[in-house]
Amino acid sequence: MSSNEERREAARRKLEERLESERRAARQRKLALISVCSVAVLAAVAVGGYFYYRHWDNERHTTCEYVKADHDLGKAAADYQKQLDAAKPNEITPEQRADAEKYIARLKEGAKLGRTAPKPGDRTLNTGTVDWTLDTNLGNVPIALDRASAPCNVNAVISLSDNKFYDNTKCHRLAQGNGVFVLQCGDPTLTSSGGPGWSSPDEDPTDLKEGTPVSPQMVEMGMQGTVVYPRGTVAIANRNNAQQQLFNTGSSQFFIVTKDTELQPNLAVVGKVSPEGMKVIDKVVAGGIDPGPRGSAEDGTPKTPLEIKKASVSED
Repeated sequence: MSSNEERREAARRKLEERLESERRAARQRKLALISVCSVAVLAAVAVGGYFYYRHWDNERHTTCEYVKADHDLGKAAADYQKQLDAAKPNEITPEQRADAEKYIARLKEGAKLGRTAPKPGDRTLNTGTVDWTLDTNLGNVPIALDRASAPCNVNAVISLSDNKFYDNTKCHRLAQGNGVFVLQCGDPTLTSSGGPGWSSPDEDPTDLKEGTPVSPQMVEMGMQGTVVYPRGTVAIANRNNAQQQLFNTGSSQFFIVTKDTELQPNLAVVGKVSPEGMKVIDKVVAGGIDPGPRGSAEDGTPKTPLEIKKASVSED
């Protein structure tokens, strides 16, 4: 091969090597660009997914405020005693004085049975159901708690159950007259004045059937119409009083409706008792009522005790 041909061959190889080098560089730039774009897309997807999840997660949670509440029965008994001592003979009958003394004694005894429980967490799910079982001396009472109807109060019931607040307590009130048909539980003191040391926020029911209409005159006076709490309903008792601007007073006490009952629409509905559970409740109703101090033949203490040996929750 002549020197000219050798030079041309060498030049051709250099050209091919340069072109191949340029092609490799172009491929590397393309791959780098694809990699950068992929990372950017993945980052955008991740950020979008994070905010979507946060929005979705926030939508299915509710923030609750539980506040400290005074359940000092010893102080209440002392206050009642002062009022009784200050009453003049012409202001109170002997029978009324005797009943008041029994009630004060009951508060004092209740103070010895008082319990406390830690506040529930302030963020809770607002969808789904929870199985709540009351293991009682008369048999199990299965209850389906519905978070959607009253998430903060359902959260309170779950927390109290987990902290054994309800264990070894008795249902303290049975009302079966004057339009009210309920069995009330959840107060270890048996006085209707006990609680865990805090109260839960109001969560008024919105899906109950309207009760007896209220006259326009009563509406002008600030009276609300009633709603029907169906048999088997489990709702939270409270001491709310609109005229006194007293709200958010529910806590551990709950009641089971034994017969359709018209009440004010300010009692948070937390669940429903199963048909099998209502058979247990009906045994208590059939046993009748002991009026006790400040009670009556229609509203007092159940003669057939219902003791909650253990309250437990089970979630899916």
